[in-house]
Amino acid sequence: MAKLYVPDGAWLVCSNGMKKQQIKVTSQGKVTIAGGYLKATVDDRPGGNFMCGKMIVAGAIIGAVVGLALVAGSVLSGGALAVAAVAAAGAAAGAGVSLIPSICGMLLHSWTPFDTNVLTVGKNPLLENSQIPCRLGGNVMILYSEKAADEFTDLTLGKTLINTVGVIALSYILYPALAAIGTTAVTAQTTFATFGAAAGWNYLGGAVLATGTAYGIGWGIDQAKGGLYSVVPTGDGNTVKTYVDGFESDPEEIVKNYKIANSNGDKALYEHTNDVGGAAGVGKETVGNRTSTYYEQTSSQSIRLDDIEERGAVQTSSANRINGAIPGRNPNVGDPYRVVTGSDYGGRYQVIEENQFTSNSQYSRNDLSLKGSSGMAYNSGINALKDNFGKPTFDPAKGGAKGGVQGGGFYMGLLQDAYKGVTNFILKGQAEDLMKALQGEEAAARAKITVLSGKD
Repeated sequence: MAKLYVPDGAWLVCSNGMKKQQIKVTSQGKVTIAGGYLKATVDDRPGGNFMCGKMIVAGAIIGAVVGLALVAGSVLSGGALAVAAVAAAGAAAGAGVSLIPSICGMLLHSWTPFDTNVLTVGKNPLLENSQIPCRLGGNVMILYSEKAADEFTDLTLGKTLINTVGVIALSYILYPALAAIGTTAVTAQTTFATFGAAAGWNYLGGAVLATGTAYGIGWGIDQAKGGLYSVVPTGDGNTVKTYVDGFESDPEEIVKNYKIANSNGDKALYEHTNDVGGAAGVGKETVGNRTSTYYEQTSSQSIRLDDIEERGAVQTSSANRINGAIPGRNPNVGDPYRVVTGSDYGGRYQVIEENQFTSNSQYSRNDLSLKGSSGMAYNSGINALKDNFGKPTFDPAKGGAKGGVQGGGFYMGLLQDAYKGVTNFILKGQAEDLMKALQGEEAAARAKITVLSGKD
């Protein structure tokens, strides 16, 4: 089927772009189409940047990760608020990068497909379905109507703003869960290094069991909520679940399909994590603190006569030692000291007592047998339910305002679902506006291009 050619000034949009551009024909100055406009070829490019939304969202994500690392490393104080602030700064930095002149041009590949059967002044002409892939994953596409291009970028702008706000908000709400994950990783690494593989795998086994149980409970709660949402009408022929799950809001897909398709509504891992609340109960109360310190003292008595010394048996006593616990690899061994407890014959005969103190860390292995594991799973479930249905805590003294939201995962999940439902409703309206423009103004503009490929 014959394709339309592309005239100078045709509108260009990027699937990640918040700003439209026009193609600038500089590759040739002789062949015109569509009422005197120069015909575009594979050597022609957009006239400016598209203001990449992906750079902004990526900046926010990178900012959140950096903020979390700085807070965890005590380089930055303020907990979750600091992480959210760094995420916002990252989004602003991403916006700044997206405005650097010619940044989009440097990231674009080559047009494909194009008309391989015709040469225009020695160059292959572009077709209506020609696209330029971007190295950041987007696609630059051709539209013939400014109205369609405006609706396209409006939808992309809406998605970018919603995603950016979501990243910043989630970096605050999810801070306790993220911090718990980070703490688990650091503790596991320290356990391996300090006590060896047996203790390290033992700790990880307990952490995985506790986390898996909490995740399963969160998944079950999600299913229950989804079932409830599916029977609550919204008055427009849809249900709450329709909007919480979302609609096809990718403008590129809408241009390709001319339709809004309901998404599958699968939840991302971070959303399940959010539903288990602050994760404080699950991690700390279930897996627990398995390390402690014990002390040992060795003592011996010896008798010396002139230069001859006879040492007695060495006696060892300990305090706080747990049976079966794994000792640390780097004990703190004090210097031995000797005390003369008896002397005679002018010092020729002496009774000497020698002592040495050692302190060391120890790892107490919880029982991960079938019985022990079932008990841990039970405790994990109880603590996960407490995290879900307990009252959310924002108290600064308990790490709330600075440490994010502790507990109340179920209620945080409801807020998250409400956020998704409202924003998807907004995006649905914008997507419908784009469809109308494609079926109206875009179709009319395309009808004015009468020159088809193969008929030049």
